[in-house]
Amino acid sequence: MKIDSNTIILILITLLVAFGAYWYFFVESGNQPPLAPTVAENEAQMQFQILASELQPIAFDTRIFSDPRFVALVDLATPVAPESVGRLDPFSPLSGVSKNE
Repeated sequence: MKIDSNTIILILITLLVAFGAYWYFFVESGNQPPLAPTVAENEAQMQFQILASELQPIAFDTRIFSDPRFVALVDLATPVAPESVGRLDPFSPLSGVSKNE
């Protein structure tokens, strides 16, 4: 069985691509973000972290939905009647109209 040079080159390229894909996807390259939080490096980051830690959680007062004045509100919306779609080609000549008019 004789193997020509094109087949050998194709096999080598395939192996090289497979090895590159394996290296890219499965070998740790050190580019992953750190799992532990990092220490603030400059004053702006430290100030941001201090301000962010002082934020209070937001709470909404939902008692308004049971208030009699809210429950008594009436919807005054006007229903919109559906319109016809129109012609498929708005630039086509109208039927029943002559061009001489």
